[in-house]
Amino acid sequence: MATLAGVAQSFRHAGELLRQLAGWTTCHESLRHICYQQADELNEQRQASAPELEDFQNASGQMEFQTDATKLNTTDGWRDMKIALFAKREPGQPAEPEQWDGRHVPTPKAIFAFAAIEEIDTFAPRWCFWSERLGLGSGCLSVLGDGADWIWDHSDLQFANWEGTLDIFHAGEWLSKAAKAGCGEGTPEAARWQKESRLALLEKGYAGLCEYLQQSKEWVPNRAGLEGSAAEVLNYFCGHQQRLNYAERLRRGLPIGSGQIEGACKQLIGKRMKQTKAPWTLRNANRMALLCSLAYADAFTYYFNAA
Repeated sequence: MATLAGVAQSFRHAGELLRQLAGWTTCHESLRHICYQQADELNEQRQASAPELEDFQNASGQMEFQTDATKLNTTDGWRDMKIALFAKREPGQPAEPEQWDGRHVPTPKAIFAFAAIEEIDTFAPRWCFWSERLGLGSGCLSVLGDGADWIWDHSDLQFANWEGTLDIFHAGEWLSKAAKAGCGEGTPEAARWQKESRLALLEKGYAGLCEYLQQSKEWVPNRAGLEGSAAEVLNYFCGHQQRLNYAERLRRGLPIGSGQIEGACKQLIGKRMKQTKAPWTLRNANRMALLCSLAYADAFTYYFNAA
């Protein structure tokens, strides 16, 4: 109970929560000590046996991987807390590109999460380690992410068989730049350009976007502005041509966005570890990141029952 309270609230507020729930009186330093001791014990348990693995392996659906980083205040300054998620998700109903934002995407059947303040060369090898223990085998891993090169570069190093997809919402941010350049900010023309260009991207990928850019020059208010922005936008998407497989994934009922990892940055790390804005030591930050990862994946029961 003390560990769960310490993950849900700051240590000081966790003490008050325990008093209200169980009538216990304890100081925040005692709760801090309990949580860190539990984190060390659970880390050893996870490395040795990871009791949640069996249920993850038996869950139905295709395995997905998402990763990102969020800034955390530490005694060494602001550092990147890297987060990684594996999930098993069943496909939804097939959809057409114009249905992309109205379809139902099933929630994952199982989640395995981990996070740490580490350099990417230390953090990324854990992707391969856990993918094998989670039972990927020779299957194809679905990797969803934003445009950060480190995600794709290290996926290529760590996974033998994987399929990358650029987050559609991140793609939309680049389309918005061109829409503003050619049509102005907040105009009906800009809304039209962004909607139609996104549909072209969803239907035919990079080739579809190139076609639409040429067609839209006939009606955009600021053709010179669109042409000036188009070079940058096309150059960006050119580097992701193999990750614009939206139409195929929609037909297969698969997700095309990395919103789960975006939510994890806020819920897994931000909600607890940025509460007080106080700096963390690196060791204690990584301890708490483990506890937050287990809470996010609803995995505490496996460990406490096993103990």
